[in-house]
Amino acid sequence: MLVVLGELGLVVLGELGLVVCGVGVGLVLGDALFQTHENLEHLAMMERVLGPLPGHMLRRSSRAEKYVRRGRLNWLEGCMSRESMKAVSKLPCLQNLVMENVDHSAGDLIDLLHGLLRYDPSDRLSAREALRHPFFNRRS
Repeated sequence: MLVVLGELGLVVLGELGLVVCGVGVGLVLGDALFQTHENLEHLAMMERVLGPLPGHMLRRSSRAEKYVRRGRLNWLEGCMSRESMKAVSKLPCLQNLVMENVDHSAGDLIDLLHGLLRYDPSDRLSAREALRHPFFNRRS
């Protein structure tokens, strides 16, 4: 994920976010969240699951022109294949993804994941804030 985001000139997810994406969500799903090696497809998958990349971050990037048109991800025009389009379109949003795979405390988990996977680092939960989240403090 760092490679594609680095190409955009953005540092979107820090180490904690990478752990959440790679390990945490993988444990819930039993598989990797974003299964691709193509940069534009990866960004499209992120948008599909996490919501649109913030415009202010795209405008701030010096290398975004390769992936962005008119302030938005250039997914439909830049898509490499029908298979790629299918791979992106089959992904549900994060909330639905969790609801499909978790039978208890899904609301707290969704809120925690949203906090950890926010694009903008200044809006993202810190490790300390995450550990104080109700998801970890509920009684079984």
